[in-house]
Amino acid sequence: MTRIRPVEKEDREAVRALIEGTNAFKPFEVDVAMELVDAALASPDQEEYHPFVLVEEDGTVGAYACFGKNPMTKATYDLYWIATRTDRMGKGYGRAMVTFVSEQVRLRGGKLLVIETSSQESYGTTRRFYDRIGATLAASLPDYYDEGDDKLIYLLPVR
Repeated sequence: MTRIRPVEKEDREAVRALIEGTNAFKPFEVDVAMELVDAALASPDQEEYHPFVLVEEDGTVGAYACFGKNPMTKATYDLYWIATRTDRMGKGYGRAMVTFVSEQVRLRGGKLLVIETSSQESYGTTRRFYDRIGATLAASLPDYYDEGDDKLIYLLPVR
């Protein structure tokens, strides 16, 4: 049995290891992910970043997601991070996290979840996952991250 709950201080290193373990993110990207975790842990009442973990019965952190409202919009939220431990992929953890995030966004009055990713082949599994959960590729920004590395923007309506 698994449950999803807010990130706690004791989860910090497990979240870092999970994100690093995907081998999809560069070291500086991992650092940015951890900055959001640290911001949420340092100020529990802040409303910018909402990091959550999926925890297995034995306490193992199997998946992680962080989202927040885009302050320039009325009802749009950004999915900043989502990752599943590589040895837990295919168990439905990613889908469970997206379902949970969508519900949290809906409860906060959100209508749309924006998801950004890279066009690099190392993100191929991620893009197929977004297709499977019903996200729509809305835009591609050529050479955004680097030459030949486009920024892909997916939209997921919140119901």
